Amino acid sequence: MNTFIVFQQMLILLAMMVIGYVSFRKDWLDRNAYTKLSKIVVNILNPLIIINGVMERDSGESTEKIVLNLMFIVLYFVILILASFLVVRLLKVEARHSHLYRMMMVFSNVGFMAIPLISSIYGKESVFYVSFYILGFNLLLYTYGIHLISRGSGEKKEKLQLKKLMNPGVAACLLSIVIFIWRIPVADSVKSFVGYMGNAAIPMSMMLIGASIAQTDIKELLRDVKIYGLLAIKLLALPIAAALILRNLELPRELAGIFIFMLGMPVASIVVPLAAEYEADEICCTRGTVLSTLLSIITIPIVSLFM
Repeated sequence: MNTFIVFQQMLILLAMMVIGYVSFRKDWLDRNAYTKLSKIVVNILNPLIIINGVMERDSGESTEKIVLNLMFIVLYFVILILASFLVVRLLKVEARHSHLYRMMMVFSNVGFMAIPLISSIYGKESVFYVSFYILGFNLLLYTYGIHLISRGSGEKKEKLQLKKLMNPGVAACLLSIVIFIWRIPVADSVKSFVGYMGNAAIPMSMMLIGASIAQTDIKELLRDVKIYGLLAIKLLALPIAAALILRNLELPRELAGIFIFMLGMPVASIVVPLAAEYEADEICCTRGTVLSTLLSIITIPIVSLFM
């Protein structure tokens, strides 16, 4: 893995984040616009870049890679769930924050951050494999995730949110799988439309991350020392350990690389609104989300050194 290329791509993504940050600070982008643009990215642009990824793939590709990718995804979530218990015990996290630390450990930014990074390193067609991670993320978030975060509210409002399981992101993942399996032909005009729209997801996603950082109090974010322990394990220890193990095995470079980078992704932004909805400590989750996003600009190139 060429670390310089990875670092270069992270700098490009950082530049997009800075534009979003400045836009919000200059009041060119306010909270209302931020919320509406986030919905456009989540419900339209990201789903289209997922579909575009499968359209870019070679129709003669072996299904063995898909099966291997699914095995990686199962391993990915098993590792993160087990690590979440270890982190809470190792850092001696207080009871009122333990379920939040576990949430931040398990649920990573497999959409806003992963799609731009993976597509820039391995090509747009690699987003097809990322779509399976997104599908698994959604299935786990609205089952295990809701169960986990509701524990801190003193009541279990919902154990399962079936309606939210079917959203544009999941629909795009399922559609891309159908297109790939049945080799459904797509007109060039459709490919162009999906490609143009999907390409907008990358700069828009990163600008919105920058805008979200602009809405936080940086001094308040730096107060919790234990959060750095969680981030050290999540952003460095786990992906580096995986990289050291996998580089000695004869595996497809693309799939192994996606798996490693996915392990090093920052905390998912969805954790913050979920914490607010279930009356948990929203500031705790904001610390994890913002700090992990900023630190990932440095940690992801470091992880690539071991690949």
